[in-house]
Amino acid sequence: MSSPSTTSASHPGRVDRRTPSPRWAPSLSLPAEYRESARQGGPDEQPRLVVYSAGPVDVRLTQWDRAPGSPLGRAAKAHETWDGGEGDARTRTTRTTFQGHEAVLADTAHGPETSPARVLELFVLTDDSRMYELRVDMPKGTPDEKQGTAVFKAARDRLRIDASENAPGDSGAGEGPGERAGRRPGERAAELPPER
Repeated sequence: MSSPSTTSASHPGRVDRRTPSPRWAPSLSLPAEYRESARQGGPDEQPRLVVYSAGPVDVRLTQWDRAPGSPLGRAAKAHETWDGGEGDARTRTTRTTFQGHEAVLADTAHGPETSPARVLELFVLTDDSRMYELRVDMPKGTPDEKQGTAVFKAARDRLRIDASENAPGDSGAGEGPGERAGRRPGERAAELPPER
């Protein structure tokens, strides 16, 4: 699954690429120091995902073309994964909406006391039955936890999943692709593997 790749920047300090498809690919903005560390999936292999990493903090965006369940169900399944038979995972879930879609936020702490981890996840179910998961993994109780939490909040606030929100020219005239997607200078756009 891990296959680092390089990306071409259309503007200094950030990457802006779109996957050609009938629907626009989701747009996710991350600080420029995050580099692609894994990618998997395609039209015949679901889900599609991409992971960006900076030190011990990983940001993952996953898309299912057909949702494997409800956002609350996916959050419960994620908790089971983190619990891993050890019984040490503690997950707080919050039902919410995201860009008008049903969503759940999950905040999980797990792992041994000597190296605890924290995972923040947002599960979103669209009206056309796609599901997205934004996930940030980080060490708990370290300065990296503060960084991971900030990256999650910023990525969540700038994540765009609907075609109408990613359409060219959806912002003011004269703005470049980075500004249309809500990115700031020095940020990069994550791209999922293509649908085709």
